Amino acid sequence: MTTLDAPTTAITPTPATAPRRNLLTSAGGIALIASPLLLAGGMATIPPGEDGTTAGYVASLAATPWLTGLSAGLLHYSWVLFALGVLAVPALVRGSRGRGVVGVVAVAMSFCAIQISGLLLGDWHAMAVGRAVPREQAGAIFEAATTDLWTTTWLWSGKLVGFAGVALVVIALAWARSVSWWLLALPVLGTASMMVLPMLLGNAGIALGMLISVGPLFVIGAKLVRQR
Repeated sequence: MTTLDAPTTAITPTPATAPRRNLLTSAGGIALIASPLLLAGGMATIPPGEDGTTAGYVASLAATPWLTGLSAGLLHYSWVLFALGVLAVPALVRGSRGRGVVGVVAVAMSFCAIQISGLLLGDWHAMAVGRAVPREQAGAIFEAATTDLWTTTWLWSGKLVGFAGVALVVIALAWARSVSWWLLALPVLGTASMMVLPMLLGNAGIALGMLISVGPLFVIGAKLVRQR
């Protein structure tokens, strides 16, 4: 007796999460592309007139409230976008090499960006204090608040991502062979240029130097958007 087996058709399952993963990585890429633009805008609109003292800084914020709000708002949302976008960076790693390193760096830099984004609320407080009390008293109040242990911790974690965050992300991705090492030249060049450009162009020089420093985010963001 012969048993006839019914023909079977092999069906390759399509992961249900693939469209969602593509959407999230693309959204992360867009966030990383937009973040440097907002950052440059925030740096370019820093209120003028600071004389290097705490009282002078508070006075400069209080003198132009609309400019203070614009600058702080752009800076705040630039770091919010970075904090969200950098979490998508591990999706660029194809193999096992560097996957853990990229993940740790992405989470750490996201945390630091959250810290600095919240700290920008202090600009609005400083502006309000500077308009409510005399200059020296306003400076003393602001200095007392910013030297507290909590705010000092937030500030230093924010400085970490501000000065080294993009470079660390590039190093981790380059180690994982997901981007080229030459991208590291941009943070180095941007940091060096900020020693010269501000003297020549003022706030525009700061914005330009910062834009060069975070330039790798445009490349990383574009790679995430194209990720399939």
